[in-house]
Amino acid sequence: MQNILRFFIISLFCLLGINTANAQVKKNKTDSIIKANYRGLRIDLDLASIASNVINNGEKYGYEAGIYVDMKHKYFPALEIGYGGADKTSTSGVNYSTNGMYTRLGVDFNLIKPKKDKAPINNIFFAGARLAFSPFKYVYSNLSIQDNYWNQTITHTSKNERTTSVWFEIVAGMRVEITRNIYMGWTVRNKKLLGEDVIGQLSPWYIPGFGVKGEGSSWGMNYSVGYRF
Repeated sequence: MQNILRFFIISLFCLLGINTANAQVKKNKTDSIIKANYRGLRIDLDLASIASNVINNGEKYGYEAGIYVDMKHKYFPALEIGYGGADKTSTSGVNYSTNGMYTRLGVDFNLIKPKKDKAPINNIFFAGARLAFSPFKYVYSNLSIQDNYWNQTITHTSKNERTTSVWFEIVAGMRVEITRNIYMGWTVRNKKLLGEDVIGQLSPWYIPGFGVKGEGSSWGMNYSVGYRF
C-alpha cells in the first residue's frame, strides 16, 4: 500500500513538473515571437486639434496624442488619448458647455507591401478601426422651455449631466518619415455612435473626441507629427 501511495505521489509531482515546463516553454515561445515581430514604438502628437482650437476661438477645443506599436511593419496596435470640450452659445442665447477625456483602442494595417528587390521603406499607408469611449459631463444654460398649460416660457439651466458615449471608427491615412525617426502625416476618421440616448435626459450637443453629435455620425481628421523609438 505504501509503495502504491509513494508511486502516486511521485507520478503527481512528475506531472506537475511536466506541465510547468510546458507552460514555461510556451511562454518563452510567445515572448520570442513578440520580440521577433516588434519593430519599434511611435508616439504622435495631433497638430490639427491645436490649430482647430485657435480657429474655433474656444467654442470647441481638444488635445490628442497616440501610441502605435510596430509589429513586423504590418500591424500597428494603437492607443489614442485626448481631452476635449466645447463652450458655445447659440443665436437664441442657449449655452452648452462640456469637457472630458476620451480614449480609442484599435489597430492599423499597413497597405504598402515591401518589394523583394528594393530596400524596405518606413513610410506607411494604412487603414484600420477603433473602438472609442468618453465619460464626460455637460450643462445647458438659458434653455427656454414652453409651458403650454400656463402659456409661458421658462428659462432652465440643467444640472451637470454625466454620461459615457461609445463609438466605432473606420480610419485611413499615411505617415511619411521626413527625417530619421521623425514622421508626419494625416488620418481621416468616420465615426459612428453606438447605443441610444437615455430617455428623459437632455442629449449632448458635443461629445469629446467624437465632435458634434448630430444624427450619430461624424467625420474627423488629424494631422500629426511623431517620433519612432
